[in-house]
Amino acid sequence: MPTSADEDRGCLFPTAFRGLLAVSQIATVILTWSLWEVREFPPPLPLLPIPRLDMAWPMMAAIATSFFFPRYGLPLQAATLLWAIVADQARIQPHMISMLWLSCGTIPGCRGGVVMARASLIALWFFSGVHKLTSPAFFTHGVPWLLGSLGLPPTGVLPILCGIWIGATEVLLGIGCLVPGLRKTVAASAFVFHAAILAVLSPLGIDWNPEVLPWNAALACAGLALIAPWRGWAFGTAWRESSRLARVAAVCLVVSPVGYWLGVVDAYLAHCLYAENTPRAYVCTPFDRRDIQVMCGAAGIQMPPAHRLFEPLFLGMGRSGEWLEIEDPRWVARWRGLAPRKVIWANLVPKDAEIVIPGSAATLDGDRADD
Repeated sequence: MPTSADEDRGCLFPTAFRGLLAVSQIATVILTWSLWEVREFPPPLPLLPIPRLDMAWPMMAAIATSFFFPRYGLPLQAATLLWAIVADQARIQPHMISMLWLSCGTIPGCRGGVVMARASLIALWFFSGVHKLTSPAFFTHGVPWLLGSLGLPPTGVLPILCGIWIGATEVLLGIGCLVPGLRKTVAASAFVFHAAILAVLSPLGIDWNPEVLPWNAALACAGLALIAPWRGWAFGTAWRESSRLARVAAVCLVVSPVGYWLGVVDAYLAHCLYAENTPRAYVCTPFDRRDIQVMCGAAGIQMPPAHRLFEPLFLGMGRSGEWLEIEDPRWVARWRGLAPRKVIWANLVPKDAEIVIPGSAATLDGDRADD
């Protein structure tokens, strides 16, 4: 019979951790308010033709319900988030999805929820690091930009060493979760790592990307809440006490990010975070070249980098005479003919559409232009 020292306690201080997650999620909704509201620009990207609703208040209400009544509130929160995403795929945001999975680990008496929450942490840390370590652009652009923003030398050996340290730390955090003797070290290291990210991104540092600050506050405590009390090899006793559905979900969480390299899983769902290895699209004219994600960011929308979204975005944001250039570092994108690729705006316009030229009484029909 296992002793109390060998018992897997699941989540340490689950109510407090669930409260932190609820506050972090509500803060994230507030910081990304325009993402959850009905908007015209950037154009909405529905997955299915369902009613477009303002989702900020329903999301916050569902999050609050999940804190007070987690067993019933979390399914409600998941359904609300799913509706929001189906209505507009711009809402596929890693922080909201990650914190929802972590919240599952705080459901009283639900061992399956603990297993899924831990699986989401392992996948997040491990694949975030792998993406960075295998991305040349992370070392040539991402890390130098970060160092330069901090007033440190962006050239020489420092970007390489810093990039290796960041990526390797994340990979080792993910692997260390599965080794019993390392779990307390992982919990403490994760706290320091994410606290450092908070400091760097906060107004005390480079004052950048504030919408991920609440997420990193939650992740800093996630290791202490979910990893430190974990006992047993691999997924331990919690795995054996979980339902089959929870086990399948946990396996999918750990394995599915591999699908990014096969072109079947979105970058954000595969934990491509600041790795500079995602698809990019540029709105071009003979005189300039603008990153479509930067254009969306200027409107307060952090757009997921996915091929299926680029053309609908360009149709709503572009104009006659412009074209879209799509790039993707993955071999599968080249093999499938997705990148490099050039898309003429006029070729996306429906044939029966009427195009009004600003400042002119003339109109153009939607006949296709030649490449």
